[in-house]
Amino acid sequence: MKRVSIFTVIVLIALGAVSQARSIPKQQKQQPRQHQKRPTKGAKPTPTPTPDMRAEASQVAAQIRKVSNFIYIYGKVVNSLEVADDHAKNDQTSPKAQALNKENRDRLVASIGGLRAEMEDLANGFQANPRMQVQYLKLAYATEAATNAERLAAAGRYNDAGKFLVTVVERLTDTIISMRLL
Repeated sequence: MKRVSIFTVIVLIALGAVSQARSIPKQQKQQPRQHQKRPTKGAKPTPTPTPDMRAEASQVAAQIRKVSNFIYIYGKVVNSLEVADDHAKNDQTSPKAQALNKENRDRLVASIGGLRAEMEDLANGFQANPRMQVQYLKLAYATEAATNAERLAAAGRYNDAGKFLVTVVERLTDTIISMRLL
């Protein structure tokens, strides 16, 4: 008998909970709703058009390609220059080979200088355009890294110069990212 009464109490509690759950949505429907005011139809603010920077982005992309290709060749050239420098220190090369090595080193530094000059020209074009000031600054940082690479290569610190060339590509990539082309 005790079991039956406990079972009956549990069923009654469950039925009471179910009936209350059904009455809650009815109570919510009976409460008056507050209507949100809709904005009046009429003049909508026109969004500011995003400037078309595709031409400038393609110029920066061309620089990224040039520097990336240069880095690929740079590694091979530097390897041969370092081997030639080691031979020159051990007096294993002729004066003619040493002169050729110096000429190659000078060409390498001049090539880095050419990349830097192209980036400076591009940066000057960006500086003249008022909507490209953020990109100009980023490009100026890339040019600064190219200047450091040129200086380090001239000093024979090829590994450090290579790291700065990689930094040039990173900063050029940051320039394109800042353009937010969609």
